[in-house]
Amino acid sequence: MKKIIIFSGTTEGRKLSELMAAAGIAHTVSVATDYGKLVMKAHPKVKIQEGRLSKEAMSEFLRKESFDIVIDATHPYAVEVTRTIKSCVAGMKADGLEVTYLRLKRSIQASEETGLRFFDSNEACAEALKEIKGNILLTTGSKELSVYTASEEVKKRLYVRVLPGMESLEICRREGILPQQILALQGPFSEELNDALIHQYGIKCMVTKQGGITGGFLEKKEAALKNRIPLLIIRREAVEEDGLSFDAVCEKIETLTGVNLSLRPAELMITLAGIGPGDADMMTVRLKEALAEADLVLGAKRLIEAVTPKLEKEALYLPDKILTWLKEKSRQYAVHEKLKVVILFSGDIGFYSGWSKVRICLQEALQKGILHGTLQSIPGISSIQMMAAACGVSWENAGIYSIHGKTDTGGWQAEVLHRLHENGRLFLLVSGAEDIRKLGALFSDKENCRITVGYQLSYPQQKLMVLTPEACRETEQEGLYVVMIEKEEQKANEECAEQGKRREQETQEEPATLSPGIPDEAFIRGKVPMTKGEVRQVSLCSLRLQKDSVLYDIGSGTGSIAVEAAHLSKGIKVYAIEKKEEAVALLAQNKEKFQVANMEIIRGTAPEACNGLEEPTHVFIGGSGGHLMEILEVLAAKKRRIRVVMNAISLETVAEFKQVKERFSVCNFEMIQMQVSRYHELGSYYMPKAENPVMICSFDLQGGEADAEA
Repeated sequence: MKKIIIFSGTTEGRKLSELMAAAGIAHTVSVATDYGKLVMKAHPKVKIQEGRLSKEAMSEFLRKESFDIVIDATHPYAVEVTRTIKSCVAGMKADGLEVTYLRLKRSIQASEETGLRFFDSNEACAEALKEIKGNILLTTGSKELSVYTASEEVKKRLYVRVLPGMESLEICRREGILPQQILALQGPFSEELNDALIHQYGIKCMVTKQGGITGGFLEKKEAALKNRIPLLIIRREAVEEDGLSFDAVCEKIETLTGVNLSLRPAELMITLAGIGPGDADMMTVRLKEALAEADLVLGAKRLIEAVTPKLEKEALYLPDKILTWLKEKSRQYAVHEKLKVVILFSGDIGFYSGWSKVRICLQEALQKGILHGTLQSIPGISSIQMMAAACGVSWENAGIYSIHGKTDTGGWQAEVLHRLHENGRLFLLVSGAEDIRKLGALFSDKENCRITVGYQLSYPQQKLMVLTPEACRETEQEGLYVVMIEKEEQKANEECAEQGKRREQETQEEPATLSPGIPDEAFIRGKVPMTKGEVRQVSLCSLRLQKDSVLYDIGSGTGSIAVEAAHLSKGIKVYAIEKKEEAVALLAQNKEKFQVANMEIIRGTAPEACNGLEEPTHVFIGGSGGHLMEILEVLAAKKRRIRVVMNAISLETVAEFKQVKERFSVCNFEMIQMQVSRYHELGSYYMPKAENPVMICSFDLQGGEADAEA
């Protein structure tokens, strides 16, 4: 078995010893003080070597005990100790002894921020303290205390936080520090405890080393910044940049000893949170608390740039990349045992957010044991809420849509117009200035619409602007935008009130019904024939459409059937199939007029024009162009039940209806003839004027031809 020694002085060193002992690996731990021995857990596999060693004593000790592996887990500031260990190991190797040196490196974080002052030495820092008024909290330990007590004026203002060991207390006594100035405490120290000490002792300045994460540097920094007192930081001497993470040292030990340390990845306490519209003041209290305690933070670059976690942050937002990163970090920081992770999303997590996909991915990983820990979500304030409040309007009955990241080929323009038509007021999430310009082009010919643009909501630069379509097209300034579009105010209010009445009625009626009823004169017609209102209503009722139906309108003409069907429910998908150029133009005009984004125009002749379309649940045939049987054969081949309704005026087409029942497998077959007379005013009389009789044939096509002969 390899003989191993750990020169300890950090939390990481103590954790490594505990892990090795649990795995049955006997080893020695060298500590400099009695307190260092006190915090080590007693274990039969662990031998404690107490006391500071000179270079000669250390060399003699290492050779006498014949250590094969030397692990340097001393504090980053124990520069001379590290140099001595390296020198002793190098001497052993020079004498032909086989020995492995491993440096367990603690991660260091300290950024140049407002309120932080950096010094290259304790002497320089002590000199600066002479110019700072008020009480000083000194957290650099007892070894360099003499540097700070050299000035009597500084010494009387010191409150010294040291380890509760006899050596530390003796140094304080020797340097003339009074008992009431000594804070003998064992860490870790939370931000709250640092904050309490600052208030209790009237601290006006704090001094610390550029310590590691487990050394509590970030907690000191946050407490100092919170209380608006300067934090004086002694930079770490740049002696060495080499070293291994805790995880890497464990892997080396496993390789060298052949013993599995069973290093359990850290447990992750993951919080998924909406950061709000942007400014930190708009974060929820729960999120601020979570970020203050966070070890790891993830999210889009804009969201995390102002956040300082205890360990790391990374600009990631895709589920698979987040999962891979968390797996790596849970092992890399296994020494911490538990890690608090915050993943940030813009606005509110449940509103056009990547939250759902990330939540599902991480939840599955936790259930399968890929990750270990818990998962919670914190909602945020949406920019739509901010926009509604800024405009002084309600958003409860408004349409809401996002065109963020949508391309011009995505058909978002039709959806925007459709939702505005339905609701009278529409809130839009957009990508930036380019989308504002596109909206300007979309509404250039719509004079009855009012466009309100919110810029940098919640930030100091916040602006609320009512823009004309032309002004929208000229927008250049980049930033965060939200848009509200309204119809004329009076009309919008009337439509909203009418919607409220309809919704109230729908909640009282069971079941809710979908019924057609657009007047004939409302359609743009030209010279193309159109299915008249009464026939259209009977035909649509015969179709028995549902909210998620897929309808082919073959021989669509002006599109009266297609428009009425699409207008019944946004969930219905309508394909208006038409071969005549004039009719296709009318279809486009009626689609635009009635704002039916769920209607798609297909130019061509059935059945060929149906190729590539999603399978229908319903088919209306208003004109077959002499291809009725071919169309039905293609539909029958789909091997699913399809509801079919056909209209005919000519006797030739009516004759084909009888063949349908003979050639195809159908049920619920029905033929009716309609003849409608409309009354027109003629002088003082109302006289009837008969319309052409129309045959309506309806049935369920079950798929597959019947065995009967045609």
